[in-house]
Amino acid sequence: MVVSEKVQEFFYGGSAIRTMFEEGLRLKALHGADKVADLSIGNPAFSPPPAFTEALRRAAENGFPHAYMPNAGYPDVRERVAGYLNRHGYFDGIAGRHVVMTTGAAGALNVVLKTILDNGDSVIVLSPYFVEYRFYIDNHGGRMVLVDTRDDFLLDIEAINKAISGRTRAVIINSPNNPSGRMYDRASLEALAAMLSEKSRRIGRPIFLVSDEPYREILFDDHRFVSPASVYPNSFMCYSWSKAFSISGERIGYVAVNPALETDDWPLLTGALAMCNRFLGFVNAPAFMQHVIGLALDAKIDTGHYADKKARLCAALDEAGYDYAKPEGTFYLFPKTPVPEAEFIEAAKQALLLVVPGSAFGRAGHFRISFAGSDREVDLACEKLKELALVPVR
Repeated sequence: MVVSEKVQEFFYGGSAIRTMFEEGLRLKALHGADKVADLSIGNPAFSPPPAFTEALRRAAENGFPHAYMPNAGYPDVRERVAGYLNRHGYFDGIAGRHVVMTTGAAGALNVVLKTILDNGDSVIVLSPYFVEYRFYIDNHGGRMVLVDTRDDFLLDIEAINKAISGRTRAVIINSPNNPSGRMYDRASLEALAAMLSEKSRRIGRPIFLVSDEPYREILFDDHRFVSPASVYPNSFMCYSWSKAFSISGERIGYVAVNPALETDDWPLLTGALAMCNRFLGFVNAPAFMQHVIGLALDAKIDTGHYADKKARLCAALDEAGYDYAKPEGTFYLFPKTPVPEAEFIEAAKQALLLVVPGSAFGRAGHFRISFAGSDREVDLACEKLKELALVPVR
């Protein structure tokens, strides 16, 4: 046996998102790309903002070094990120020393979990959830405790409260949420913060809030984002430009620690985050992309193409009678399946429509639609979704 039992288990029960994406490639090769609507993966099919492209050119022409730097990242870039967070009201008084540049939000989450978890600590994850949280927590000896959100996918504070034990070390919050697109408002986040503060006092150590925020710029209908990390002092903000700048393959992000976090040893905390960046094999965030981001922090993205696709898909779902919660952000929809989930997913595949089963996100009886792709695929999917609503139960 050349693969560990645990990795075998993860492999065979692994990411349904990637499985569907690869199935989509197979079906496109078999039937022709124009016949297949692959809405499985959140892979933006749009050019980055012009300001990012200009920063890319300037960074190349400036001859920035491609060498090692402090593991936390280039000091000037970290200061610029902190300045951005201060200007936009995420934190009051954050400085470069509170920021660690990382290999995307996935790198940021792994660095935080490696830093805070002891073997056997539990991490509360809210369902529906991004499928890889389970693997990240396991990577660092933790145990995932799954807690359902409400039927409308908003926070159930009492359910979270009941799930907390003496071994609870963190709660992961993803807002706007992948896969539901729902965003948590300030009142519910403040209620969560108050409950976590009280629970932390009772168990005698802080319960951290780990805020995963890669979709915070992709919002609809004049909704305004409230960062969970800004509401609760013992928080880590994990961010990536992958989705906001349509650069998902570049893997660049950061961890920002709320400067109000309760600790007597800031050098230990931030030094440990930087050390874990190295220990996990990232070493440091990509050097060149740090320079680019440092020049492009104020780039603005156009979310109009996402809003248009969302509107077309929602119209098709409404016409066909699907039950779903309208998203405030992200580029996902998460409707209920009109027939049992497995049957619907198979029928969709037969119709050359690729979507991801809700059970992969801890919420069976649903399916996730990504509208990050092309207009052609979205329009084709609208027709297929209307046809699939009529699939009879066998």
